[in-house]
Amino acid sequence: MHCYICKIDFNTLSAYVKHQRDLHSHSKNVRLVCSCGGSFSSLRSLQAHWCRFHRHEKEHEEMQQDVQLESDDIEMINPNIQEDYVSHDEQDDDMTNESTDTRYTDEGLTEEEVLKTFEKRILYLVLTLQTTFYTSEAAIQFVISNLMELLLVISTENLNAKVLAVCLDKLKSSHIRRKKAAEYFQYIEPISRSYKAITKTNETKTVKYTYVPFLQSLKNYLRLPEVQVDIHRVLPDYDPSCIQDTYDAIFSRSHPNFQKSIYLKIELNSDDLTITNPISHRSHSIFFFYWSLLNVSREKRSAQTAKRLIAACPKWARKYNSLAHTMDDFLLGINELSTTGITINVNGNDVTYFGGLFISLGDYPAQMSLNGFKESVSATHFCHLCDIQNNDLEEDIGHQFETITAAQYKERCDDLEKVQNNKQSFEYLSKKYGINCRSIFNEVYDVPRQCPYDIMHTLLEGVLPNHLNAFLDFCVTNSYFTMNEFCREVNQFPYDETELKSKPHLDLAADELKKQNNLGMPLTSMQTFHLFINLPFILKKLLNSSNFPQYQAVLICVDILSLCFAHTINSSTHDQLHQFIIKHNYQFKQLYPGKMKFKFHFMTHFPEIMRDFGPLPYTSCLATERKHQFFKGNKVRNLKNPPLMLARRHELWLCVNDHSQDGSLSHTSLQNAPHGRLDNQQPISNAQIQFVIKNFRNLPFKPRSTLKAFYTSGHTYSKNSIINVSNEHFPTCPRVGKIKWILYDGKNCAFICNMFTIKGYVQQLRAFEVQESSTIDYFLLDNICYKKPLKLVAFMDGSLYFPLHPYGKSLTII
Repeated sequence: MHCYICKIDFNTLSAYVKHQRDLHSHSKNVRLVCSCGGSFSSLRSLQAHWCRFHRHEKEHEEMQQDVQLESDDIEMINPNIQEDYVSHDEQDDDMTNESTDTRYTDEGLTEEEVLKTFEKRILYLVLTLQTTFYTSEAAIQFVISNLMELLLVISTENLNAKVLAVCLDKLKSSHIRRKKAAEYFQYIEPISRSYKAITKTNETKTVKYTYVPFLQSLKNYLRLPEVQVDIHRVLPDYDPSCIQDTYDAIFSRSHPNFQKSIYLKIELNSDDLTITNPISHRSHSIFFFYWSLLNVSREKRSAQTAKRLIAACPKWARKYNSLAHTMDDFLLGINELSTTGITINVNGNDVTYFGGLFISLGDYPAQMSLNGFKESVSATHFCHLCDIQNNDLEEDIGHQFETITAAQYKERCDDLEKVQNNKQSFEYLSKKYGINCRSIFNEVYDVPRQCPYDIMHTLLEGVLPNHLNAFLDFCVTNSYFTMNEFCREVNQFPYDETELKSKPHLDLAADELKKQNNLGMPLTSMQTFHLFINLPFILKKLLNSSNFPQYQAVLICVDILSLCFAHTINSSTHDQLHQFIIKHNYQFKQLYPGKMKFKFHFMTHFPEIMRDFGPLPYTSCLATERKHQFFKGNKVRNLKNPPLMLARRHELWLCVNDHSQDGSLSHTSLQNAPHGRLDNQQPISNAQIQFVIKNFRNLPFKPRSTLKAFYTSGHTYSKNSIINVSNEHFPTCPRVGKIKWILYDGKNCAFICNMFTIKGYVQQLRAFEVQESSTIDYFLLDNICYKKPLKLVAFMDGSLYFPLHPYGKSLTII
């Protein structure tokens, strides 16, 4: 038996169960793991599995004893979920926190200690109901009142029961609950403030904003075991053929502080979200600021819990140059972090950390307003990274402008401040430079360099839908196909299982297409992503062997998308991306005159951003959009002070997520541990599987089970999944296999694959043509470089194609 949290092996089942009960029975995502690798949410399901597959093993007797001993604690994790053994096809998507039997932990405690233990567990229950299940305040009071009455009824002459009832009565107050949450679970109470802002019409408006003390939030985050492991992990040496994160890129490696692995890299995100009252038509647009820690491994940074709230304020407040008030606490915290550092206690030892603001991200209006630039592209100088002029956008789209340096930016701010008392001169220079005021972050980072454009807003919500709009308009006008035919092919295309949540769907007539000119296409960001990944196959069915410039130009978008969203790149990827972008913009200018958008120019800065900060997906706003789902999932009925209400809910949710119900820090706050679902139709004892295992004599571990699916780092591997099994990041030719069996021993995972033969790269489809072979081979998951499962696309003639997207290298010849 093996505990994946503590990394400890146990010789007996009884020792393993006792360890789980004493240390992890309160944790949210703990599962019981059998010695064969199968994982279970309850002792009963583990017993059923043991009786079926390990009946003759000596630990069986110990298990019978342990299960009887734990008869009052059958469902350690989630009592409402069906047993794993009974329902093999059900996957536990959300594990809730459940109280455990306290008979083993209360012995020898004083009355005061018992009271605190009881209070913590009840408080944890209440906060979980409120934040995870969005239970109303009335429901919380109902639960507590009934618990109080029950305890009073059953109490006779036992003083402890009466004391507990009084304790419960106190928790009916939301103020007391927040106070106790701060005491037991390090809850941070958001602070609400207001200030007066003067509009351009000299109207005085009151701005209500709420902020979460940044340094306290950072200290709580740094104490998490997962964060400590990632901060102090040994980073691999720089390899120009494998650049995976910000620490591999030029900016980090050349910066005197950020090149240190334990120097904290703070990422700042900002975006707005509209909050609507469901019982009326009133809505409020709230501007949110988040921070995240780039020292944490890249797989964990996309989780909602990895982004922490800085502040929230009304969206309209940013128009009055008043964000300095909202961000004041964050700025003070960044200055303290970079000068004196912060000290936290980790495992009884004081540790001091230093850090700084590494990068600022957001959509165009958010980035510009936060850093003092004009939010509109109507300014003469609309790009804050170079000196392209508004009127010369289309003419100069292929010109390579020099990047504005920090010294040039400060010089322009000085020029503005010199004429701030002369309204006419100030407005002239402000429009010329595209600057409203000096950035509030001017003293903490290089404003032009560390404030890049975002690939999600620029590509998925700008360049790609606008190019597709122009291309479809051309094809429909010239009778290559109709809009109905295109929409039918898009809607009927066999999307992969991972694409179904954001499956593109179009129902657009030709006249409606022209109305979408400024918006591009009526698709979300991820729908646009999945549409373009599959666009070559869709167009092949519509255009067959046609070949015309507009067709070739839209296919270049697929190459740009693949390179921009690649998770791993090399030192030449940004050069290849630069070539594709220059070619794309030149062709678009020639083919669709007058339709050039400003985001086509923003895209020209991506190669430099990639060179400075590494793979673009890990410095993008995709995780911010995912973070917004927390607030979208909340029911909002009181809009008196939305920033304060939302901030309180967020911080209560975080304190519950970061702790277990006994007050200890959670080991699975950011990411669930790898786990699998057993394949009971073809168990490890299957004769065919045993024959295959014997033929792989060099298999480095002894499989204990076969899995129907394996879940790790956000990826799901199952039978018939298509994977790139190459042990190099950028081989001359990839190796492709289809999973036949998944072997597991509780720690190691191996895939038995049916291999494909690569016939060649088909440029028109941006994919490899493959053919099934009779070869079977095995591959360890740890040795596979490209982790993302992919797909096969079959044509009517029986040909098979393997699109390798996103990928940090393109085989397309332009």
